[in-house]
Amino acid sequence: MSYWRDLLGGLLLWTAHFFVVYGIASILPGTGAAAVLVVLITAVTLAITAFLLMKAVRVKRAAADDLQRWSANLALLGYALAIIAIAYQGLFAALIGYW
Repeated sequence: MSYWRDLLGGLLLWTAHFFVVYGIASILPGTGAAAVLVVLITAVTLAITAFLLMKAVRVKRAAADDLQRWSANLALLGYALAIIAIAYQGLFAALIGYW
């Protein structure tokens, strides 16, 4: 079960962030409160994703066999993609909220 959590963790965080940010943007369109909420949600999500990324790095270093190393590499890729996507979504949603 740990493999699935690690492999899908970044993508699930990205999905959750996407729905929360665009839910906020739908409820509070173009307000400063929406921009502040988006920045806070983005910062929290990025912190969680960075923590899980560091955890995957430790798992990769302690990998005993090829399957663990492969799954750790794939988890690292997913977390890295999630960090880029979350930052991209959060930045533009916050900027649009201020304009």
